Amino acid sequence: MKIEMNSLNVPIMWYQKEQNEFSGNQTFLEEFAGPENQFLLQELIESSFESIYAKEHSFKKFIRKETEYLLLIIPNLTDSETFFFFLNTSKMENVFPQLNHTKKIENDFYKILESIYDDFTIINKDGIIEKVLPNFESVYGVPSKEAIGSTIFEMEHRKIFNPCISARVMKSNKPETMLQVTKNNKYLMCAAVPIFSDNNELEKIISYTRDVEKYELLEEEHRKLQDTMTSYLVQLEQLKQEYKKNSKIIGVSQKIKNLIHTAMKVAKFDATVFINGESGVGKNMLADLIHSSSKRADAPFICINCGAIPEHLLESELFGYEKGAFTGAGQAGKAGLIELADHGTLFLDEICDLPLHMQVKLLKVIQEKKVIRVGGVVEKSIDFRLIAATNKNVEKMVEQGTFREDLYYRLNVLSLTVPPLRERKEDIFPLINHFTKKFNEQYEINHVFTNSAINYMEAYCWPGNIRELENVVERTILTADDYSITEEQLPYYIYSNEHPHNVSKKSRTLKQILEDVEKEVLLDSYERNGTTTKVAIELGVSQPTVSVKLNKYFKGKNIK
Repeated sequence: MKIEMNSLNVPIMWYQKEQNEFSGNQTFLEEFAGPENQFLLQELIESSFESIYAKEHSFKKFIRKETEYLLLIIPNLTDSETFFFFLNTSKMENVFPQLNHTKKIENDFYKILESIYDDFTIINKDGIIEKVLPNFESVYGVPSKEAIGSTIFEMEHRKIFNPCISARVMKSNKPETMLQVTKNNKYLMCAAVPIFSDNNELEKIISYTRDVEKYELLEEEHRKLQDTMTSYLVQLEQLKQEYKKNSKIIGVSQKIKNLIHTAMKVAKFDATVFINGESGVGKNMLADLIHSSSKRADAPFICINCGAIPEHLLESELFGYEKGAFTGAGQAGKAGLIELADHGTLFLDEICDLPLHMQVKLLKVIQEKKVIRVGGVVEKSIDFRLIAATNKNVEKMVEQGTFREDLYYRLNVLSLTVPPLRERKEDIFPLINHFTKKFNEQYEINHVFTNSAINYMEAYCWPGNIRELENVVERTILTADDYSITEEQLPYYIYSNEHPHNVSKKSRTLKQILEDVEKEVLLDSYERNGTTTKVAIELGVSQPTVSVKLNKYFKGKNIK
């Protein structure tokens, strides 16, 4: 605004209230130079305190060296500045046309916006609303004067912006589009874009909305565009496939970007890859990415969870069996999972769960790339690329003698480590968006998480990593009643995670608080495991203890 004032041939002074300092445009500095004018201007400011702290502009007469000025005083409430326009009464005929022309351009601009959008809002970098269109009240039910100066966070808390798209832009620093519902149940299609300074810092956010009902009028035009777009589908399909290869892993953190970059590099080579990472971090997704980016992408990707196959069936499942190899064996025999990976990729998940006698046989297969079916005598050559993964400390297992050292060195050619979710919290927000979209489409419902709920989820440590996050998003979406999911609808252990004062406000005893936490942990574990025996193993307590506590907290439920 000050830059625009410099172009006006009118003396303009701006006064900073807090610093008690004043300056002005070039015309002002030239016309009011000299110490005698400084003293005169200081007197002017002192005599204008009432106008400076007023909420509306005012006029007064000002005389200097026999020159009469009409002084226009405009307080700027948001920046704590007051502007003084010195209008020489003898030159008014030149000044007013300039002001009128500027005002006309501004009015025309906002009229154009009003004809295009139902609402157009300008927000500064701190989330304070600076400008809205006159029809703001008809859209949101709040007067324009009340909205200007309020923060977007206040508006979201009052469910005027429900949820607030501008708050999401402040978090993501990229354009966002979403559905919003007003207090009078009107659905709006909202879009918001960030405006950056020359230093690439967020300066403002522009938000605009359209009534969803108006989009129905565009359906016919949309159908015509669809016909035109069909001609481009063939060309886009190839690009789409390339994009899919890189988009299987959701994340924006530098750690996950570096991991994907490394995975894409090692995918080109046929060497064995060993993936480390906690349970639920997405090791299988990384293995799938490596396979789909390799020269074996069109061949089978055989995934084997070594801990999920019973030990007495492990050998026949991995290596297959010949006709009549054992009691109950099929008459035609059966190819093993390793054999099915011929010309493709074999992914051995949780490889540390393999018993030692199977580790010996697996080592031989890896070295020689040959298998012998159970009950057979003929070796069959198998061409496969091996990827293995574990969530355990392999080096420690080698020291303890529970994992073969020679097998470890055979596996650990190219090693990748998937970081836990707590070490890449910037990935939580895009993951929440991904799972929200996934389950909304899967169950044909429509829910969104409020920014406050997302903040709580970002503060939580997620010991179960992405698998736990996906579970919480799915469960919360399925049990939500309203369009917007607030923090109160999250599991208790997340909602109270870094906000212990929320507990104390309820005036409950320590015993009651601990019982609530215990109840939430037991329910979460039981929903994931399905039996009291598995819950007992996971939580490190006896099965009778789990059974007693579940029956205490969940009377009437069928506890197994």
